[in-house]
Amino acid sequence: MRVIQLFLILSTSLISIAQIGGSSAFAFALIENNARHTALGGISIVNTDRDPAAGFQNPALINPQMNHNASLSYANHLADINYGFGSYGRTIDSIHAMSLNIGFYDYGNFIRTDNAGDIIGEFDATDYTFQVGLSRKITDKITIGANGKFLYSVYEAYVSTAGGIDLGGHYSDADKLMNIGFLIKNIGYQFIRYSDDSPRESIPFDIQASISKKLAHNPLRFTLTLHNLHRWNNSYVNTNARNKEIDLETGIVKNQNLSFGEKAMRHVIFNTELIFSDNFQIRAGYNHQRRAELGPENRKASTGFSWGFSIGVKKLMIGYGSAGYFPGIASNYFSVSRDLSSFKKKVK
Repeated sequence: MRVIQLFLILSTSLISIAQIGGSSAFAFALIENNARHTALGGISIVNTDRDPAAGFQNPALINPQMNHNASLSYANHLADINYGFGSYGRTIDSIHAMSLNIGFYDYGNFIRTDNAGDIIGEFDATDYTFQVGLSRKITDKITIGANGKFLYSVYEAYVSTAGGIDLGGHYSDADKLMNIGFLIKNIGYQFIRYSDDSPRESIPFDIQASISKKLAHNPLRFTLTLHNLHRWNNSYVNTNARNKEIDLETGIVKNQNLSFGEKAMRHVIFNTELIFSDNFQIRAGYNHQRRAELGPENRKASTGFSWGFSIGVKKLMIGYGSAGYFPGIASNYFSVSRDLSSFKKKVK
């Protein structure tokens, strides 16, 4: 009981001091790291299995089933941006488990020019994340966890580093086939700035909550996820809107004027899974904020929708996820996981 009280007090105090507005650096710290997360709309903090990649999003999902399991993921994102992730899970004892995660984000090569615009070469830009997660089982139904992360960013000659933590909780009721997840994400600090003249920037803080329910005697599982709970109004200045409003005195485009319902929906992600077995699942998701902000006003098409599947092939679990960011343009994720303990030699 004392552990739970300490966890809640710490969570409440961190929420009260967290920044809820302004821009931040290290936006890659919010990117999903697995084909399953992509298929479910970009955030998945409530359901878990043997894949240690689940602990990257919510450390409370790290569990003993992940012992000696490893996961590798690759994403071909928009504009030929490439992501890669690796995760490994390990059980410490009957109530503790941990995961190790590493990721890279390669943005490709860029043309280097001088002040006159003449081409003088090329440069690249890359981000890295290193993360260690630990979970503790409090009761048969409640697990808490924490991630510690180190973020490393290199853009040409500009280098920046930061550290952060995630605090997560998970409640599972097997009898009711219901799970609840809660996460305080990216409480952090920038250690090294991109330049001595630049201000110290925050990392992208977020508070998320999720609930899932599986139907009895049915493969369907439904999940509702809420994100950006620390900031009610997610509107922004859309200079490309057809019906944009301009301040007559300053000539500056005004912030979007959203209805109550639209503001609420921009916190919502819906997804569903068809769980035919542990070795075959089909998934689909809907991210309203992604659809509202990235889709053209006159033709949103599949923007905001995502889908994917996972299938067991021999001892491998292979996953695919696709997310629509713009009509006709999608991000594709591929993942593979395996239990490495099967590689150990059998002792006669």
